[in-house]
Amino acid sequence: MNLFVLPYQSDNFYTCPDTALVREKDSPDGNFKYWVPDGIETLRAIRFAYVRIDRAGKCIREEYAHRHYKTCGWGVHLSTYDVNEGNTLDSSIFLSDPTTIGDNGPYEGFEAFDSALERVSKYMSLRSGDLVLLELEDIEAYEIEPDRTQGLSCDQIKIDIIS
Repeated sequence: MNLFVLPYQSDNFYTCPDTALVREKDSPDGNFKYWVPDGIETLRAIRFAYVRIDRAGKCIREEYAHRHYKTCGWGVHLSTYDVNEGNTLDSSIFLSDPTTIGDNGPYEGFEAFDSALERVSKYMSLRSGDLVLLELEDIEAYEIEPDRTQGLSCDQIKIDIIS
């Protein structure tokens, strides 16, 4: 599985490995846990929307892009200013439960994804199971203090940031 990330207010995209995904909640209270790697001084939380690719494609035209996805959701991506943009930390992408998008489309309100699929598939093949993430906005920046736990909550996703 590939993850294609389109940064907020940018025409570029980058890929990141599936090791960036957090697949299960680590605690009985229902929160995700994120352990900050050594040497990271600042984290930023970025809210995004995503679609899961259901049908493989290459060079997908925008008007046909809606045929390639049926599920969507929200998430939070923890990124850092300490590493070059486009590099993703392991276990730093948190997803909401996916939602089915309804009838056969084209899906109203998903035009940004249609153009994103056209841009990405011009350079890379999309396979079933891939995720396309559109960053929406920075939520907050977190100064990392040693031996401290900070909480983050966004769209029913709760994360304990542990340093």
